[in-house]
Amino acid sequence: MKPSIDIRRQAPNGFTYRISARGTDGVDGGAAFDTIERCLFDAAASLGHYFPRVDIRFEGGLLGSCATDTLRRAPQTIVALIPAQTAVL
Repeated sequence: MKPSIDIRRQAPNGFTYRISARGTDGVDGGAAFDTIERCLFDAAASLGHYFPRVDIRFEGGLLGSCATDTLRRAPQTIVALIPAQTAVL
């Protein structure tokens, strides 16, 4: 099973996430973050080392799949995949 992290804009400078797996409703991250990087880091930290890869979505659109460890070490590499007109960083 590969989980999916969906990053959502909560406010102009606020982001939240939802972690889900195929066939489940998912779980909200519970907090709002001021940057997408912090949001991704927290999502990866909540997955621990149990899942080697995760699908990443932004506002419902699939960005791709990456190593969970990458989200913990270098979340900015994922942020670079988000089209500039879509995200206010």
